[in-house]
Amino acid sequence: MKYRIFDAFTLKISMVVLMVLDHIAQFIPNSPYWLHWPGRLVAPIFFYLLTEGYKHTSSRLNYMRRLFTWAGIMFIGNSVVFLVFKRELPLYNNILFSMALGIALLILLDKGKFKEGKDKLKNNLLIVLILFFATFAEGSLMSTAMVLIFHYLKEDRLKMSAAYLALSCTFLQGGFTYENLFILNPQWMMVFALPIILLYNGERGKNIKYFFYVFYPLHIWMLYIIGYFLEK
Repeated sequence: MKYRIFDAFTLKISMVVLMVLDHIAQFIPNSPYWLHWPGRLVAPIFFYLLTEGYKHTSSRLNYMRRLFTWAGIMFIGNSVVFLVFKRELPLYNNILFSMALGIALLILLDKGKFKEGKDKLKNNLLIVLILFFATFAEGSLMSTAMVLIFHYLKEDRLKMSAAYLALSCTFLQGGFTYENLFILNPQWMMVFALPIILLYNGERGKNIKYFFYVFYPLHIWMLYIIGYFLEK
């Protein structure tokens, strides 16, 4: 439809800009807090595109392996940067791990439909293990919920929207005060990602397959190191 104006490339580049603003607020001392607000849109849109990648990739296993590989690279890089440029601020960011777990979960759920007996039990145990690790990953089970909502409900945009709105509303806790909504608990702002997702036209656009894998960890490490020197 004509109103669906964003392809995957446009969404990714737009979200990269918002992501950088969010991480500036996280790692650069004395940054204005409101830079976090637009960042609440980033993870939902990347998780939506993750499920699109799962749907269209030629090899789901390779897709999963690639995500786990880069998540491992980022874990090692985070550890090195934190040890060398140690700050009171922890360096835990690794959305690539959350994404890898999301893809692993979808693969197991799809395979589980065709397994029986011991194979099904083994598959279900692996699902439980994935969910266990997801609770400790960035975004915790909220990330898992988004992956499931986007993957299984995207063909019915009304159901997908309703489920996503319900998930977003779970963060409206602690009262409708400015401090609570905009300082202590701004995650509800992820609701504003929904209109953007609904404007996605299903096209890939320019292929920047490895750009995010490289840019995501590099910009976090650079901002963390810059913040280290600014604190001196």
